[in-house]
Amino acid sequence: MSTTMTTERDGRVARVTFDNSARGNSLDTALLRELTEALEAAAGNPAHVAIRLEMAGRHFCGGWDTSSFAGLADESAETVAARLREGDALVERIRRLPVPVVAGVRGHVVGFGVGLLSAVHLPVAAAEARVSLPEARFGFAPAGVGHVVAQALPRAQAYALLCGLTTATGRQLSAWGLASRVAPDTQLDAAVEEVLDGLLAVPGGTLRAIVEVVGSSLDTGRPDRAYEVAARTIVEGGRS
Repeated sequence: MSTTMTTERDGRVARVTFDNSARGNSLDTALLRELTEALEAAAGNPAHVAIRLEMAGRHFCGGWDTSSFAGLADESAETVAARLREGDALVERIRRLPVPVVAGVRGHVVGFGVGLLSAVHLPVAAAEARVSLPEARFGFAPAGVGHVVAQALPRAQAYALLCGLTTATGRQLSAWGLASRVAPDTQLDAAVEEVLDGLLAVPGGTLRAIVEVVGSSLDTGRPDRAYEVAARTIVEGGRS
């Protein structure tokens, strides 16, 4: 298991690779924190204008590592809720990175993996990717992932997915707004490269500004910060 960072595209793109492929890229708190901190370190380098997140192996994310479930029954509901919040707080840190993150989504996306997927700025889904939420079958109600699904999907489809009555394909992810585009499985890596090509055609400072505009707009529902950010880019552009 490891999280590594390399650079490509003349040092402008950071590639962060997460490899727990032996367990389908499942996560626990320590692994999620390691991944989050690696992404933050990549975003903190001003030379990086985008991040390519590479989930190694056949599957994007197998969800939360079920080996950590055994002791939960002995914990209080308050303690378990705090653990759930901790994991979602780490995902929120990924969502708030100041540069766009691009990722190819292949194979299975299970449970908590949907939360990680929702934090990626530009996920590119393989057409035959499969999304499932099996928590209900174990007697669990999904927490943060449940919130993500309820916000992103039409009500009836949210219930069907959260109750484990259906799975979603990559094409459905795109239709629901959880993927920026969809590609045939054999062309997924090429599609990710095309997205990166498009990003690199935009000045790096502008990419960071766009991330700020989208983030502030979603946070507040108002354009106030967007005006300030746009004005800054216009003034800086006029001076260059």
